[in-house]
Amino acid sequence: MIQGSKAAARTVAFRKERRASRNGVAISIVILLALVMLAMGVSAGFLLTRSKIPPSLVSSTEASTVKVAVTQFDDSRSVALTMSLGESSTVASPTSGTVTGIAVRAGSPIASGQVIFDVDATPVMALHTDVPLYRELKSGMRGSDAAGLNAALRRLGYNAPDSDWMTWDTITAYNALAQSVGARQLSRDTGWTIDPSWFVWLPADSVTVKQTSIAVGRQVTAGQDLFTTAAIPLKATLPAAAADLVAGERVITIGDQTFDVPADAKELTDTAMLTAINNSVAFRMASLGSDSGGALASGGTLAGGAAGASAGETLSVSYDWRLKQPLTALSVPPSAVYDAAAGSGCVSVDATPVQVSIIASQLGKTMVSVSENQTFDHVDVTPRTNEHCTAQGGA
Repeated sequence: MIQGSKAAARTVAFRKERRASRNGVAISIVILLALVMLAMGVSAGFLLTRSKIPPSLVSSTEASTVKVAVTQFDDSRSVALTMSLGESSTVASPTSGTVTGIAVRAGSPIASGQVIFDVDATPVMALHTDVPLYRELKSGMRGSDAAGLNAALRRLGYNAPDSDWMTWDTITAYNALAQSVGARQLSRDTGWTIDPSWFVWLPADSVTVKQTSIAVGRQVTAGQDLFTTAAIPLKATLPAAAADLVAGERVITIGDQTFDVPADAKELTDTAMLTAINNSVAFRMASLGSDSGGALASGGTLAGGAAGASAGETLSVSYDWRLKQPLTALSVPPSAVYDAAAGSGCVSVDATPVQVSIIASQLGKTMVSVSENQTFDHVDVTPRTNEHCTAQGGA
């Protein structure tokens, strides 16, 4: 009897356990369905409430036309100048003594007003004068050497007189330059007299050292060779005009200077321009590398020894040039241009032909210009007329 009661109790417990299990599964299914419905509701809400594209961002231009972009076009490009070279020079020491310091080396540029070397612990600077000093100069003296000294000081930014007189202003200007580099200055003890032995004469305002002949610790005598210079440029020849070159006066940029290049120029001989070329890094690198073709070592010297271009040779150096007066250009699709010939053509604006001058093609656009009395801000992508533009009195 007791065993029967136990069996009945186990049966009831088992049924309760199965019922609880079924209820748990049902609850899980209900929760899963609720999550699915919630996700669907959120998605539907997002689709229903998604913002429309603002009208300002919707193109109102018909597919058959396109807006025209207006730009300034200067036809900037690189030009390779063929440089004709003059003589190289040998620079001599103006004084005697022991070399205690050197500021020059093969491949380095030396400019007027810079120190060349130290003799007996005194810096000796370089100076380019149109006429080398051949005598002592003091206040009141007059001559071409005095004029050259004054001009050299003015080029370096000092307030020397614009004359062939050696004056107190000349003395003041020279002393300011000498003081800036630690070189010897004029004084009462010397009678305010400048001696040619006080500075190294340079053949140009700036030269490139080709090979040096001095060393620290050695004795140097007046008139002894210090170094030789690379050949300087005499003239620059422009290449034949490229077929796509836009006609007009141009400017060329050399270092931080800009020079005019006339439209019909074939050779450039302007002194200031040649000086800028001679002083430029591009010319110096081309000049030093022309003999050996070797790679430049650190500091601008040629690996394996000094080298350089020689007199009578030519070398090619590239600079940037552009139109002096940029053109106002309209950018149109290439397909918009028809009847193109000899740098001109036609475009269709609302089915009306307009004559244009074809300037260039860049990045999938054709750049054109129109006469002063014509303009348009859109163009037919594909011409809607085949009528020649000059028939309508175009430019």
